[in-house]
Amino acid sequence: MAEAWLGGGSGFLSLPVEAPAILPAALSRPETDGHLPRQPKPAGGEASSRRWQITASLGLSSFWLRSPAVSEVIEARRYRGPVTAEELDGIAPWPGFEGIYFADAEVHRLTLDVRRSLGRRFELGLRTSVVNADGGVLDPLIEGFHDFFGFRQSGRPQTLENQYRLYFRRDGPGGYGDRLRFVRFEQAGTGVGETVISLKSGLAPAAPTWRQAIQVQLKLPTASDEDFLGTGSVDVALQYLVSRPWRRWTLYANAGLSRLGSHDLLTLEPQNVVTISLAGERPTGPRSSMILQLRHQQSPFRQLNLSILGVTATLIDVGWTRALEPTRNGLDRSAFFSITNNTAKYGSAVDISLHAGLRLNASRGKSR
Repeated sequence: MAEAWLGGGSGFLSLPVEAPAILPAALSRPETDGHLPRQPKPAGGEASSRRWQITASLGLSSFWLRSPAVSEVIEARRYRGPVTAEELDGIAPWPGFEGIYFADAEVHRLTLDVRRSLGRRFELGLRTSVVNADGGVLDPLIEGFHDFFGFRQSGRPQTLENQYRLYFRRDGPGGYGDRLRFVRFEQAGTGVGETVISLKSGLAPAAPTWRQAIQVQLKLPTASDEDFLGTGSVDVALQYLVSRPWRRWTLYANAGLSRLGSHDLLTLEPQNVVTISLAGERPTGPRSSMILQLRHQQSPFRQLNLSILGVTATLIDVGWTRALEPTRNGLDRSAFFSITNNTAKYGSAVDISLHAGLRLNASRGKSR
């Protein structure tokens, strides 16, 4: 599904909307004196002393999405087995002509993000990735976690572990185009992900309070839409970012608007998607900090009239970052880890998403 909808760095359809606090902002460590940050990192990087920033990260996302009628059929099973296209074809939409969908897959994404500051106010970025979409390995862990805490399994024990299934069907009127039936049970495997070019500009001189920036992102169709590794379209996003210190916290906010191109396989017309996020970062030690983020994001699938697949999703991110010892040639380093979970409407967003990475900062005046 879409990164802007399911979480930065995850999903089948890549969008140029990044998670503003968890990866690009909050986990970019400010200069420190060995204890607490001297000043919060500006949203636009206008007072930052770094010249280059290179981030390598690995993301792993598990998807378990299904319409209500599909849940009823799967949970009524008395056996564990694969979900077949014939079985899904025989399910009537409930209620009315809302369509049927089912997605069970895992996506792994290795991402390289390179950014270069231009003067004191601008930042140019390039992000690319290698994506693998298959049945994955997380299903036993998720089922065990649910059992341990007494959470509902929602039909997982009645289906095969670590299978790859994508099924979308719209039977009646109410959406764009004619009837839709998209089935992909063959694992996509590994391929090139989308490439995103970004330009960020600070809006005001550096100050110890409010920091503001505007970021424009352009996504190039370098990923295969037939394999569901990308949209196959050129997408554009505009984001407003702001941050400020508050007691022991640094607070972040982001509002973005993406213009998405069409997607022929899913009969999607060009559309706009709005995302909003709020985040806070708090030091937890001399060289580490914790990040909490809440994201409210529109679904790019609301045209399909497929039950709750088209509703707006709310996601929560919890992250941790630690500054490492500088390298011998003066490069600042930091490591980070984050976990994303859907807080409501579990048939419409990522089940769980994990991200870990390493960031290098080369500052002015330091050897390169």
